[in-house]
Amino acid sequence: MKVVIIATEASSDYLGYNLIKSLKKKKKKINLYGVGGPLMESIGFKSWIPISEFNTIGLFEVLIRIKKFLKILKKIENQIRLNEPNILITIDSPSLSYRVVKRIQDLKEKKNIKIYHYVAPTVWAWKKYRAKIFAKLYDGMFTLFRFENKFFTKYQLSTQYVGHQIFFRRKVEKKKKTICFLPGSRNIEIKNNLSKMIPSIKESIAKFKDYDFFVLTFDHSKSLVDEMVKGLKIKVITDYKKKKKIMKTSFLAVAASGSVSLELCKYKVPSIIVYDTHFITKIILKLFVRVKFASLINIFYNREVLPEFLFEKFNAENVFKKMIELIGNKNSRMNQLRMMNDFSEKMILDKKNPSEIIAKSILKD
Repeated sequence: MKVVIIATEASSDYLGYNLIKSLKKKKKKINLYGVGGPLMESIGFKSWIPISEFNTIGLFEVLIRIKKFLKILKKIENQIRLNEPNILITIDSPSLSYRVVKRIQDLKEKKNIKIYHYVAPTVWAWKKYRAKIFAKLYDGMFTLFRFENKFFTKYQLSTQYVGHQIFFRRKVEKKKKTICFLPGSRNIEIKNNLSKMIPSIKESIAKFKDYDFFVLTFDHSKSLVDEMVKGLKIKVITDYKKKKKIMKTSFLAVAASGSVSLELCKYKVPSIIVYDTHFITKIILKLFVRVKFASLINIFYNREVLPEFLFEKFNAENVFKKMIELIGNKNSRMNQLRMMNDFSEKMILDKKNPSEIIAKSILKD
């Protein structure tokens, strides 16, 4: 059996890694290739394109790099046509995913390729019309949240809630006097976010002298981050296992909005969520996004469980003031931790492994 997986982000690499392990467990003779990151490659996955090539994020950023984007699309399409897989799975990255699938619809019909998407596009937040597009192109959808199913079953797309892999096998570790900063997974994000984190980093180092400070990033971004924090008493970590250990034991985190906020909830790390982007992307988001919050836990409870400082509100004064509160005010910390625990309990379907559910479902079909 030949299976192609397209996972172009660090969070998708993690989901793909767990899915591959489950697929291999259920099917001994299986060939897996496509696009993935270091985690997927570490267990034998063959990636056609390095994940570092997918450093573009945001509407405006894609537009100014459209030639590169189209070239990557064409390369993925050509490889799928060459390999003629039995199954194609796209993970997250909806803008790229549906464009890849759209290009190979003729091959899908000719070779009866089963195509699935894992991590539903956030149609409940913006661009609701995507639900109909995905329903036309895909055979099935695997969602992380129960409430998402109705947006796709409305268009007769087979949709299955599986829960979030991040919350499977949760273990909370004792916290150390550590503060970690997570500026994002792509260079454009890191430039925008880390540059605005640096004043807070400097103030934190000066005030919390008995704490250790870390920036958690990726190999493809290390030189950029090293340059940006040069001269500061802060360590830059890229090793996957070391990053997880630091994250699990941190007393506080300041993180760019994204799936990392879910990990911080899982590890019960009091957190502040921040984000900035290109001003054109910012304008578009403000015009069209229909939800009040960026973090999924905040959206889930429709309240600010994790403090968010987005765009103009993302400044040193706001961030550092909240850092002081979450380090020094026990009630503020405990309020976050209680909600994180409640959220984590709700994110797993009957304590089952999401990857096992997906593997069983697609191999059965």
